[in-house]
Amino acid sequence: MEKTLKKQEIMLLNTLLCIIVVFIHCASHPVSSFVKPSTAYTLIFVPWRLSAFVVQGFIFLSGLKLFLKPIESFNYKNFIIKRLKSIFLPYVAAVFIYYIYFISIGYFPFRIKDFVFYVLTGSLVSPFYFIVAIMQFYILMPLWIKMTEKINFPVAIIISFIVMLIAKYYVPQILQNFPSIASYNDRVFTTYIIYWVFGCYAGKYYSHVREKLGFLMPVFFLPFIFTAFADVYFTYQTFVYGIYHGFLENLHMVYCIFAILFLFSLFIKIGNVHIPFLKQLDSISFNIYLFHCLVIFITNGLMARLGINSITIQFLIRAFMAYFVTITMCLVYKKLKSLILNKLHS
Repeated sequence: MEKTLKKQEIMLLNTLLCIIVVFIHCASHPVSSFVKPSTAYTLIFVPWRLSAFVVQGFIFLSGLKLFLKPIESFNYKNFIIKRLKSIFLPYVAAVFIYYIYFISIGYFPFRIKDFVFYVLTGSLVSPFYFIVAIMQFYILMPLWIKMTEKINFPVAIIISFIVMLIAKYYVPQILQNFPSIASYNDRVFTTYIIYWVFGCYAGKYYSHVREKLGFLMPVFFLPFIFTAFADVYFTYQTFVYGIYHGFLENLHMVYCIFAILFLFSLFIKIGNVHIPFLKQLDSISFNIYLFHCLVIFITNGLMARLGINSITIQFLIRAFMAYFVTITMCLVYKKLKSLILNKLHS
């Protein structure tokens, strides 16, 4: 029973993150287009800002899943090959599909060096930077194994926090020497290292962590609510009134940590809820992540040609298409892939 519940809460959090990341990209246009300040802007801004923990959540879950099973005889070559097949090659295929789409609408001409640049930087479509960051964590897998074997959790968290702060200052300075990637420090793995380290230890000591998190869920609630309110309030001041707050980035980091802890502990509490569709959604979440923006781009183009100018109507249509069409396409692809593989092996 414990094994089932383990997978259930992980599935629930992963599915929620998948749903939220689609919302973020559907809402980005109204957030940038509604008049500031206005009721419409505030209504879309608040959930949009509260959603800004998804990449951190995905990184936490990625580390957790890797260490969920005991790592006894680790084979680095096999590990990397598996990640290349399951993560990097589908990502490269997605970049190629987006690239061809942009060429087809005359956005830019085809250049192989540009394509390679987009693959390596994850800069063609906004969610792709996550793949670039997560592949760096995978490449450094032996380091994380040694870390969890030799260093206890509190020390590892302190070290990762220090590394993150140092890198936040020095990485942008280093990247200034490379003008073409100077603004891409957000996809360097050190930006997210504390979430990864949390995930690694949570996976390694999962039975203990699961018990503790379930018990501590009410404790996480108040810090989650407080940091959520503070993050939204001060970010709103910055976006709407141009009031700069030097502590905002660190506040957002704390919010992300408590959002992940609270939601994960909440799903542990309700982890015996079984909804078959969520299991299906979980199984196609990576493809949804890769291709929902393509559906959004095509939908935006269609709405422009049809003369649909209302920001609200655009958002509703965009959201419907992004969820319904993307999920349907990914489910159909999964079914066809399964049928083809069964035919080949029969």
